Amino acid sequence: MKQNGAMTKTEMYGQPASFRAINDTKDAIFATLDEVFRKGKPYRELLFTGCGTSLYLAQASAAAFTACTGIPAKGVPCSELYFFPEAYIKDGNYLVLPITRKSYTTEVRRAIDKVRALPNVTTLAITCDADSRDYNDYVILSPETAEDSVVMTRSFTSMVYLAVLMALYVGGKDEELKKLDQYPEMAQRVLEDSDALAQKIIAEHPEANLFITLGQGIYYGIANECMNKMKEMGLTNSEAYYDLEYRHGPMSLVDDKTLIVCLSHRVSREADVDLLTQMKGYGAIVAVLGEELGDAFSGCADYVYSLDEGYGELLDAPVIGLIGQTLGLAIAAAKGLDADTPRHLSQAIVLK
Repeated sequence: MKQNGAMTKTEMYGQPASFRAINDTKDAIFATLDEVFRKGKPYRELLFTGCGTSLYLAQASAAAFTACTGIPAKGVPCSELYFFPEAYIKDGNYLVLPITRKSYTTEVRRAIDKVRALPNVTTLAITCDADSRDYNDYVILSPETAEDSVVMTRSFTSMVYLAVLMALYVGGKDEELKKLDQYPEMAQRVLEDSDALAQKIIAEHPEANLFITLGQGIYYGIANECMNKMKEMGLTNSEAYYDLEYRHGPMSLVDDKTLIVCLSHRVSREADVDLLTQMKGYGAIVAVLGEELGDAFSGCADYVYSLDEGYGELLDAPVIGLIGQTLGLAIAAAKGLDADTPRHLSQAIVLK
């Protein structure tokens, strides 16, 4: 008898293997990037684009790229590029980066076909599907991430990893790139810990009915994806915000059935403590994940998970959001839902 969510959980636990496969092909990836960013063709801006989960990935990728290179970048929905290309592409050269698990998602194809018709656009796909070469100038590929599950898990994290590697490589961050060899092993530990933490949170708080994720910088896109995983798998009310935006209206919903998961960036740490102390005062259940947290949140968090491997926030980004996947699966299990068959969803949206 099939266990609910078994396929999705198998995909989740394949994430370290996806990171390893990218490491094994990184020389080819870097050779492609050398072509794309060759001297003599500077880009005015990079536009990372996607739909749904891939849009949240685009938001995180843009933050990583600008942080490493200083080159302007933004994450935009494919539908925006399709309907309003002139709002985003002006004079100068642009690199448009579609992010997609499947090459045949209709909105991605339409957007890229439209912008490639412009004379000053080059496209570089960040993808799990080699067929993306059919409609892009260049491709960097996660080679072992062909998911069978409907919900994106390992495809999301592997493409975040690709995007961070691209940002580090183009930005000349050689010291960070030297840390990659043990990354799959680190990811395995964080995955197992996140799974155990999620099950503990849901078991101890079965009454929770509003799930909030917060993040700044690269963690904002990751927070959005955590929100999406809980919504898709657990059919639950979930929202995501920049950390300090939560005070501006949304906190009116906070009560003792609200779980707030903060992906705390080092830069926002002091402000996060103040915010979560306030939310705890309103009754919220609080969980915090971040790099080298120490005892910073001891007075305001019910659960703390510190990433102390020394990778830094950019390379932590692919794994810090594993808590969203594992919470989504735990919520689904508690409700008796099958995460393998999320309501109304399919692997790719294909329009006729």
